[in-house]
Amino acid sequence: MDRYGSAFLDLDLDPPHIHLTTPWFQIAPEDILRLTVREIPHPTSFHPDFCSFDFFPRSIGGGDIYVEASLSMFKELGFIETYRLRRRTLARFLLMVQKGYRDVPYHNWSHAFAVSHFCFMLLKMPAVQHALNELERLSLLVACLCHDIDHRGTTNSFQLQSKTPLAQLYSSEGSVLERHHFAQTVSILSMEECNIFEQLTRKQYQTVLDHMREIILATDIAAHLRKVHKISAMVEEGYDRENTDHHYLFMCLLMTASDLSDQTKPFKYAKVIAENIYREFFSQGDLEKQMGNRPIEMMDREKACVPKMQLEFMDTVAVPVFDMLSRLLPDLRGTYHTMMNTRERWATMKDVVTEEGLPTGGLEYLRSTHLEEKVERRIEEQRSCAEMVR
Repeated sequence: MDRYGSAFLDLDLDPPHIHLTTPWFQIAPEDILRLTVREIPHPTSFHPDFCSFDFFPRSIGGGDIYVEASLSMFKELGFIETYRLRRRTLARFLLMVQKGYRDVPYHNWSHAFAVSHFCFMLLKMPAVQHALNELERLSLLVACLCHDIDHRGTTNSFQLQSKTPLAQLYSSEGSVLERHHFAQTVSILSMEECNIFEQLTRKQYQTVLDHMREIILATDIAAHLRKVHKISAMVEEGYDRENTDHHYLFMCLLMTASDLSDQTKPFKYAKVIAENIYREFFSQGDLEKQMGNRPIEMMDREKACVPKMQLEFMDTVAVPVFDMLSRLLPDLRGTYHTMMNTRERWATMKDVVTEEGLPTGGLEYLRSTHLEEKVERRIEEQRSCAEMVR
């Protein structure tokens, strides 16, 4: 077999484009040993509900636990056996990916793991296994783990407006951060004992990297919105396994759904994650104000109403994504309904804070148990009235 180790071979990416801006620390030998000597645990050993779409994956612990659970997902999906992935190489790769994430409020290693968990659940579905080949499924899982490496907690718009080094490097191509995330991924794969694709043939290796590049670029919401009509057309036509465009669009849809999977969790979890998202947004807004610029509403801690912003985002992006996905994968209708229940609570919270004149700037009110109880009572009252009308 023709195997090779250069992650740049045949890529539309030259070595000078790679800039390791994250401080890459040495991996401790004991960490590698811990992940290689004992048998890889089954996913349910981390939690009995681990293999459920309703499960909140962040609840299992922290950074190193996520690495162990990622190993478990690789094994459960059969990738370790099929592609003869060396345990030591996979462990080192995952540890390096973990270290590649910055300590920002939302786009961190915890987010990457949560996205990967949702993707893992999708890849376990027989319908997805039938629709995509094994290399495509492997590409999706790895891309999910790596899709936000070295995220700075700011948006592509901020990068461009601030004329950062990343913007100067990638602005002509678009999707500045996403291209950087892929470049960082390639850099890790080129490090000593980190190339988990070392057993692939030359053609397989190139194919996986091509898939990963396209999948990571698909996490740019602006890019998603530009092709959502094509995805919708695919859903209307029905997925055709023989159509290569359908494979590409379906992988992009699975990636976007995984990236947005926090929106499908019960409200008590979605609310916690929303707070992290807006902490990151508000930090960017503060930076913009210091630079003499006026941030957009959702980045301004003094003006943003989180329930209103969440509703707008869900209605514009998340709800259509999961509607399309559940039409292709009917087993996900329950997940879609959970998301709609969460949406109902955001809408009710928006109404309550508006009616009562509560301050909506900042994030403190999101933690109010009193407000959450009011939201639940209002929903119960509305449903009771609806039942009476019937």
